[in-house]
Amino acid sequence: MLTMRDHGVEDYADLRDMDATDVGVLGDDDRACLTELGEYLVGADAWQRFSIWLLHKHFEPADGELFVESAIAEPRRMQTTLVSRPDVDLHATAVRFDESVDSGIGVVGMEFSPLADLGPTSPLSAEDEAILAGIEQRLRAHDKTDRFGVKLVRDPLSLAADEVLLETCDFENQILSSDVKRRSAVEQETFIETVWNFRPAPDGADIVVMQDCNIGCFSEPTEGHTLSHGQGAGNDQDD
Repeated sequence: MLTMRDHGVEDYADLRDMDATDVGVLGDDDRACLTELGEYLVGADAWQRFSIWLLHKHFEPADGELFVESAIAEPRRMQTTLVSRPDVDLHATAVRFDESVDSGIGVVGMEFSPLADLGPTSPLSAEDEAILAGIEQRLRAHDKTDRFGVKLVRDPLSLAADEVLLETCDFENQILSSDVKRRSAVEQETFIETVWNFRPAPDGADIVVMQDCNIGCFSEPTEGHTLSHGQGAGNDQDD
């Protein structure tokens, strides 16, 4: 059985801070885990449904608050804010596995979106249990359940292959804003990978090609503690 719950303060409190720790530095064991997860998602034909997410935080919620992401059509932008639990129906777009669940698979919703912003992506449901169980099994084998989570693969802004979302973090008001930019604006030398998509090799070989990281953070904060980040559609470069 799949058990889902909303995040609480404690679920973010124990995440490592992107701006104060080396959480964005990947080791060989992290890469090995990602490779195995990619092979699993492609083999299970779930690579268009789920991506893998680096668990981290920039700021924390207060009691009763949720991280909610909204798509803005003009100008094209994604914005994530902390809001008190609203009456509107929200659906988890990013989850971590719940260690407190004794039977079946438990996930904690870490980021949410209104149904209208999910686009053609269907919300998480009991039908996802088997794939999520396979992901959790592999994370446990690598001792990475506190390192990686899962995101729904979705694109509410219909990014072109040469477009990315560049994100700025307003720490004072606790707002993440992501504006559509050309991919060439991303400085790869300072780009910290935080979300990975996978796809089958184009020649049909029995291998997985990792796409470019489609969400990430630049490693150098600007004055005033505002960070720039990047998110975009994957391209055809191999990892």
